[in-house]
Amino acid sequence: MELFNPSIDLTIDYSELFLDDFLDNEVVNKIPIIKTFVGVIKTGVVINQLWFAKKLLTFISEFNKGSIDSKKLVDFKNRFDKDEKYRKKLVEIIMVINDKFLEIEKSKISAQLFKSYVEEKIDYEEFVSLNISLDRIHPESYKFLQILEKSDFKISEEIKSEKSFDEQALLLSTGLARETSSWSHGFVLCENGRKLYEHGIKKIIRE
Repeated sequence: MELFNPSIDLTIDYSELFLDDFLDNEVVNKIPIIKTFVGVIKTGVVINQLWFAKKLLTFISEFNKGSIDSKKLVDFKNRFDKDEKYRKKLVEIIMVINDKFLEIEKSKISAQLFKSYVEEKIDYEEFVSLNISLDRIHPESYKFLQILEKSDFKISEEIKSEKSFDEQALLLSTGLARETSSWSHGFVLCENGRKLYEHGIKKIIRE
């Protein structure tokens, strides 16, 4: 898996391509992983393999966009290149994580979480844990988290009057939030929820 300095065209937003485009786009078709899947698909294998490739390309593309601490990246790449067991573990978890996602935007969020891992803002266990939470969270919760940020991720009386309890229920069902006994703040985001927002969702959410 070409995670660093990939040969793919990073100017293409792979998340915006329909699966048919992967079959018909000449540039995309030349990407080794796509070329392999297209050949398999034409022999009758199910389309979900191509969907997985789309998510993986989106992850790689997102990871390579923007800035990243250069020293941390060099240190990480040195270990990644020299430690085969470590490299295989990371590649495997990245592939498994992306395979589970039903929504392409989550591959972008996961890539941002991986950036934070490379920069040592979160450790490996947190990276895995946050991706488990990411798999469970409903996309409709992204904007709600953006609103919650303005009140320190607690439900104030003002937000209660403006937002439906359905949005609170969506977050509570993921385990990323909990109810409290306080009348002024009856709902608060847990630490995992804050980290998922700060290191992932916040960096890709559209205003």
